[in-house]
Amino acid sequence: MVRLYGIPGCGPCEIVKMFLAQKGVPFTFVNAREDQEAAQRITELVGSPTAGVVLEWGGRVEVIRGVSPATLQAWYARYQESSDRGG
Repeated sequence: MVRLYGIPGCGPCEIVKMFLAQKGVPFTFVNAREDQEAAQRITELVGSPTAGVVLEWGGRVEVIRGVSPATLQAWYARYQESSDRGG
């Protein structure tokens, strides 16, 4: 299960949600407006909740800045690789 940290209505967050759903990747959205720990985690990793998207899965954490088809496909390849190894 992937945890997507972000804020509702954030353009990049919404794009990542659609991408994950399209690829059939199980995920949960962690709302940083309602979850103070999530907000702090995003701030530590990217500086602010609107500066990037934080994805967490299988013990890994990855920040995506500049969400684009290329960055999402590259993340998805890493996700599949880690899933294939049981991570």
